[in-house]
Amino acid sequence: MNRFIAFALAALFFVPAASAQRASDPQHKIQIDFNRWHDYDELKVDMLRLAEAFPKFLTYSSLGQSYGGRDIMLMTINNPDTGDEMDKAAMYIEANVHGNEIQGAEVSLYTIWYLMENYGRIDMVTRLVDERVFYMVPTVNPDGRQYFFEDTGSGARTGHVPVDSDNDGLYDEDGPDDLNGNGIVDTIRKYVPGEGTHRISHDDHRILEPVPAGEKGDWIILGREGIDNDGDGRVNEDGPGGYDPNRNWASDWQPNYIQGGSMDYPFQLPSARAVNDFLVSHPNIAGVQSYHNTGGMLLRGPGAEWQGRYPREDIALYDALGEQGERMLPYYDYIVIWSGLYTVHGGFIDWTNDGLGIVSFSNELWAGGQYYNSPKLQQQRQDPDSPIAGQKGNYFFDDYLEFGDQYVEWEAFDH
Repeated sequence: MNRFIAFALAALFFVPAASAQRASDPQHKIQIDFNRWHDYDELKVDMLRLAEAFPKFLTYSSLGQSYGGRDIMLMTINNPDTGDEMDKAAMYIEANVHGNEIQGAEVSLYTIWYLMENYGRIDMVTRLVDERVFYMVPTVNPDGRQYFFEDTGSGARTGHVPVDSDNDGLYDEDGPDDLNGNGIVDTIRKYVPGEGTHRISHDDHRILEPVPAGEKGDWIILGREGIDNDGDGRVNEDGPGGYDPNRNWASDWQPNYIQGGSMDYPFQLPSARAVNDFLVSHPNIAGVQSYHNTGGMLLRGPGAEWQGRYPREDIALYDALGEQGERMLPYYDYIVIWSGLYTVHGGFIDWTNDGLGIVSFSNELWAGGQYYNSPKLQQQRQDPDSPIAGQKGNYFFDDYLEFGDQYVEWEAFDH
């Protein structure tokens, strides 16, 4: 693997750059809201606004169409004054592969904005834009992203190519239902006195906790909010899609009975074909970053143990990048997928590494430790005299930082 480029650290482990700003905040050429999520249409508008504001450097295009007819948006960042894009080493950055993992699109949008706003102002940024090329794909799964925004937050990892998940000859006919109309697909529990697996916590009535072995509780958890739409005796068994867009790649692809969600053959999905066609036609790409969330992880392959170890030289390179990432990003861990997370067959960064010879990482954005796992908080949860000891800490952040906004009171429903 010989296409490593010097700017990889800056691109792979991109950090919001407030600390890099000079004492006075400069006047920005274009204002974009980064304090909220953007649906597909808003994201496209901002991508086009950026391309219009910086036409010399930015070229907006589409890798192709999703199943739902939405553009798989691409922004190319290149300074034509310093050479053609194909003559420079490039970084490919994608995000939002899974429909409900939306955060990476905003990170990608911010990356474009930051590079442009600070070109000619921060020397390292100027050098990056002059000497390298960036290919930015903020949402590989635009159908899944839009569904996440439109359908009461019930969007899942999948895309929206129809799949008969329950083998009844119908497609996507029994997904989650917002039964109480509150805009959220909640959890359902059922009262079964003396026959259940859970009980109400003595510390907090909102919490259902598993009963000890050999005991019975009064409640069982049925799963996500929904009803039996197709009359087959099951609930939510065939919602939209039903596959995993990150299991449809050619490296160690396995059929569904081994790797769930893999589809019938590699590159079956329109998004996989579009991305792969682009990568193959751009041999200048030397680095790949695929943003997912959550977990605070800097992931590299291989995805399965039987794929074996990478060559020693490659491991040294990956280790140097991964360990630097750990130093730069608090609470993030550098992890080999199969040994530190779980087994993945047919994963994207396995294909880009094994099939295309590109240094490839997948960063799982948003580290839980930054929010509720600080050492001080953990010490207090383990202290029996603490007001947030044990289970009582589960809603600590919701109660005190979010004013109870994330909790929905239990209510009866005639099921």
